[in-house]
Amino acid sequence: MSATTHEPTTAPALRPKRTHPAAIASAVLGVAGLTLTAGIASPFALWKGKQAITAIEADPDDYEGRGLANLGRVLGLLGTVLLVTWLVLGLFTNVLPVDIGQVFKTALNQALGPNAIVFALAAIGLNVHFGYTGLLNFGQAGFMAVGAYGLAVSVVTFDIGFWPAVGISLLAPVLLAILLGVPTLRLRADYLAIATIATAEILRLTFGSVEMSDTLGGSNGLTGYAGTFQELNPFESRLDLGFVAFSARDTWSVLVGWSMVAICLLIVWALMRSPWGRVLRSIREDEDAVRSLGKNVFAYKMQALVLGGVFGGLAGLFLALKQASVVPTDYSTNVTFFAYTALLIGGAARVLGPVVGAMIFWFLISGLGSFLGQATSGIDPLVPTWIMDNTQSSLVRFIATGLGLMLLMIFRPQGIFGDRREIAIDER
Repeated sequence: MSATTHEPTTAPALRPKRTHPAAIASAVLGVAGLTLTAGIASPFALWKGKQAITAIEADPDDYEGRGLANLGRVLGLLGTVLLVTWLVLGLFTNVLPVDIGQVFKTALNQALGPNAIVFALAAIGLNVHFGYTGLLNFGQAGFMAVGAYGLAVSVVTFDIGFWPAVGISLLAPVLLAILLGVPTLRLRADYLAIATIATAEILRLTFGSVEMSDTLGGSNGLTGYAGTFQELNPFESRLDLGFVAFSARDTWSVLVGWSMVAICLLIVWALMRSPWGRVLRSIREDEDAVRSLGKNVFAYKMQALVLGGVFGGLAGLFLALKQASVVPTDYSTNVTFFAYTALLIGGAARVLGPVVGAMIFWFLISGLGSFLGQATSGIDPLVPTWIMDNTQSSLVRFIATGLGLMLLMIFRPQGIFGDRREIAIDER
């Protein structure tokens, strides 16, 4: 009877434990809640801390970070208590030098007002480019600029009627899209990004140049073209609903602007459920496969670039009509990235994502600005001057928004309504 031989067994390799990402997020949100965001981030610190501890307990061999998670929960609890205390004292007493009701009213005014409309329209265009087609357009401000200047220059400089000038303002982004798309859309995605951001800056500098000031108005811009739009205003008095209030002029702009947004959303909804829209999604996922099926990928990309550019031109047109002036500085590069922020918050490749994102973006920016502005004002400010002064408070709101966007990209890159599968970028 032969002896049985056994193969020597090796112990499984031990993987080093990783700090759970939610634990890190909880600690960061806890610190941010007690400093930059005035308690707004604190409830999220509690949530992420609980999420981290649950995950660590479920898989203790792979994850660690209980201490960070508990730190985030403690800081989150303190910040939440502080936030609730501020809200109660601000709403129902005069103890705090901050009018919480005014903070919310200011935030809602901006979230529902003309600024949110401008960025909603611009983000809808970026949604067609980036969300549905995978095109990296970093020059949406350029499309906005040619739309705005197309109207202003036509009326003021060339004395063309208002309505034909509106048509010219919508034709201008079409021409710009063609000029940008012909040399770049057959190349890798990053070439389009470089071309668009460079073109937007070239346009901004051209519109503000001294040499072209007789035609384009120079750095002072152009005015005197929006009379027809204002004459159509049916409102004669201020609109005050209690939680929001707009002047008669802004009420008319808001009515027209949200109507434009609704029409654009309807167009996107219909197109993206059509065979054309399904081809765009396929190009975003794998353009070689689409090309192998006999589709003209270049033509579809060009059509998407033109459509998103027209939406960007509408944003510039509305901005020009709303403020009755066009100035080159209104179309700087940060406008494009604010629109991208709105898109990423709401969720790419979702019809309502850009609109909800724009509203949330302006609610947070304006609400934090109003709160921190009041908290750092007066003889005895709520926030000591050694932490921040009134001038610095206007910048801290952008720091807090940037921090929030970073965390969103880490833990929910698809945005509020988005799907993680919808954010693929063709990197070839």
